[in-house]
Amino acid sequence: MAAQVYIPSSSAIGNYVTAIWETLPPGVGKELILPKGIVEMVFNLGDPMEGILPHQKISTLAPDCFLQGFNTHVVDVQYSGKQHLLGIGLQAHMVKPLLGIQASELKNTLVDLSLLRPALRRLWHRLCEARNFAERVAIIENELPQLPDQHCSRTLHFASLFENSNSNAPDSIDAIAKEVCYSTRQLNRKAQSLFGICTEELLIHKKFKTAVALMHQDRSSLTAIAYDAGFYDQAHFCRVFKQFTGLTAKQYQAQKTDLPFHIYA
Repeated sequence: MAAQVYIPSSSAIGNYVTAIWETLPPGVGKELILPKGIVEMVFNLGDPMEGILPHQKISTLAPDCFLQGFNTHVVDVQYSGKQHLLGIGLQAHMVKPLLGIQASELKNTLVDLSLLRPALRRLWHRLCEARNFAERVAIIENELPQLPDQHCSRTLHFASLFENSNSNAPDSIDAIAKEVCYSTRQLNRKAQSLFGICTEELLIHKKFKTAVALMHQDRSSLTAIAYDAGFYDQAHFCRVFKQFTGLTAKQYQAQKTDLPFHIYA
């Protein structure tokens, strides 16, 4: 698996782009993508691909460039021919200023980017023509607009609790409300507007993401991973993992690749 990641922390687009990534999986026919809890712009620089979105049964042909929302279950992708994908991770609260659509409207679905911003079709062409990942990153940093920072510090802090891969899951909804200075009702409305799910679901999803990351960092037992990720016990963790993926945690451990949340066949 050839994969590259760039974190634009000091870039002009760093206040809304979390990462730029590129994958070139060799000889892969299928891919299972676990819920990653992020919103992404994805550019297909290879041959056409189809996918079955969460909780759907019919395969859909993916556009050349699309906006992928917050998923609550796996995406089942089928490739034909050459595979070459480039993605741009976005802060959920900055999707509306950038693309004119709330991130919450994208839950378990995708939208053709060229319908939201026709200029992004031109960006796709330029990315296809670029010679390497460094050139593609430079094109993205030059083409994407600079956006003013989010002025609501509470919204920014609340979003970062769940989008920051280096932070642990909060202990409880009450703890989040106290930290962000929202009532639990306000907190739930904010979660629905940003991610399309309630705060309780968001908290469980954060624990799931943390557990997956831990499964790639060390060889700890599932029990240790469950407690470190904030679950009550291993049984609770295994139930949530099965609910989100259709797989057992042990099945994922056996099939995992170097790229977290992705299984190839």
